[in-house]
Amino acid sequence: MKEYLSINELSEYIHMSSSTIYKKTSSRQIPYIKSGKKLLFKKEAIDEWLEKYSQNPIEGNELEILKQIKPR
Repeated sequence: MKEYLSINELSEYIHMSSSTIYKKTSSRQIPYIKSGKKLLFKKEAIDEWLEKYSQNPIEGNELEILKQIKPR
C-alpha cells in the first residue's frame, strides 16, 4: 500500500465516509497533511491514530463487575 492516502483511499481503508473524514480534519481529530487544496493522510499516522482510539474488549471479571454496577 502507498505511504500517503487520498481522502477516497482513506475512506475505503478505514470504512468511513469522506464527509465524516472531512469533519474530522476540520476539527483536527484525525492526522492529515494539506498539500495545496489536497488532503493527504500518512498511512502510518492513521494506523497509530486508529490504535490509539480503538476500544479494548472487556474480559471475564471486568465484565461481571460492570454488569453488577450498571443501573437497570
